[in-house]
Amino acid sequence: MGTEGKRVVVIGGGPGGYPAAIRAAQLGLDVVLIDRGGLGGACLHRGCIPTKLLLKETSDYRKAATFTSDWAGLAIPAADVDGMMRRKAQVVGQLERGTRGLLRKNGVRVVAGTASFIDPSRVLVAETGEVVLSSTFIVATGSAPARLPVEGSDLPRVVDSDTALSIERVPRSVAIIGGGVIGVEFAQMFRNLGADVTIVEMLPRLLASEDDDVSGALQGAMESSGIAVRTGVTVERIGKTPAGLRLEFRGGGAVHRLDAGIVMAAVGRKPVLECLNPGNAGLILENGAIRVNARMETGVPGIYAVGDAVGGLMLAHKATMEGECAAQNAAGVPTVASYVAIPRVAYTDPEVACVGLTEAEARVRHDDVRIGKFPFSMSGRAILEGVTHGFAKVIAEGETGCVLGAAIVGRQAAQAIGEASLAVRLEATVGDLADLVHPHPTFSEALREAALDADGRAIHMPPVSKSGAVFAFGR
Repeated sequence: MGTEGKRVVVIGGGPGGYPAAIRAAQLGLDVVLIDRGGLGGACLHRGCIPTKLLLKETSDYRKAATFTSDWAGLAIPAADVDGMMRRKAQVVGQLERGTRGLLRKNGVRVVAGTASFIDPSRVLVAETGEVVLSSTFIVATGSAPARLPVEGSDLPRVVDSDTALSIERVPRSVAIIGGGVIGVEFAQMFRNLGADVTIVEMLPRLLASEDDDVSGALQGAMESSGIAVRTGVTVERIGKTPAGLRLEFRGGGAVHRLDAGIVMAAVGRKPVLECLNPGNAGLILENGAIRVNARMETGVPGIYAVGDAVGGLMLAHKATMEGECAAQNAAGVPTVASYVAIPRVAYTDPEVACVGLTEAEARVRHDDVRIGKFPFSMSGRAILEGVTHGFAKVIAEGETGCVLGAAIVGRQAAQAIGEASLAVRLEATVGDLADLVHPHPTFSEALREAALDADGRAIHMPPVSKSGAVFAFGR
């Protein structure tokens, strides 16, 4: 099928939209990208990049402050929050300019403005009045922080993940509502700056969608750093006090109160669709997201949707995969989106990275499951760096040994999980994973050791006797 002269209009320039535009241009389509919030989307301007940069900056500050106090015996200097914000702006600006350059060099026309459907073949750019016609659209409008549905959530010192990135000074205390990825990352960020931090979570544990041992390891590390965690509680209201805010929540049959300088709502994100006028194009919504099939088709011929706009895991790399999938289908290259190996990462200290099925999910779907684990306390690299909290875990089908999933809690977990993602994607076995030769000493060796354990041939862990006792071990 020829693509010469065929136009595709991409609505949204985030991690779903701009890769879709570039891929469509590579395939010979005439591409127009309409973006209203800055190229790179929320990920670049208010999400992935700023939060990870500030996590790094605040971690560096905490280490410097610890050295200054414990080793040099000097007074701890105040955190240079203004400097961190300048660095954030510099990095975001550099990456946005790079994205704009990539689009230009691929021949993509970029229109700044808010697009809304007039009908299935036309969109209106609100700021300029321009009407853009096309037979093909890719909707990638992204998401925004979900509103906390409790009394007092609109008070001035209640922030979300967008506004928390623009703080001008370090609050003395922070209450974070939500123990998912956003909540735990911001909790550590504020704690690194010296604030008293409490996480309040409705579910029984942090990162509740992951296995108990994963969330338990992270919670233990966070509590060791001084972060208070209250799980299994429900927030009822937020009120004012002379010094700040008071959070009221119910748990264990009683009402509890917590005073804080600021309250952060980290209760998830929702698709941004209001300005799009999806009904004018005949798009069907489910639970506030656009309904699509595995080819990212909406059901309206020629209209695709990707990323946070379609719900599911709201991750930049998942949006990119979907954007490229939609672009290829728009160009006549049949493609199906695959979700079996989408990594899930919390950039905390220790990092948490998971892919594929959890152990709990695997035991529901399979009669026989193998589990292999390797603690970082036995990793040479972790020992020499003094970061022995955490483990690597491999989940496999019992009879075949096919890798179903993996989890890593520890230093450089996000880097090492890519290997496990490949194993899940290619349906490799624990034997395949165990037989890979890794450089020594590295953190990535822990994943191989976990695969060896699942394959019944652990090298750097003590054997277990038939009675369950661990034989003496030395390394």
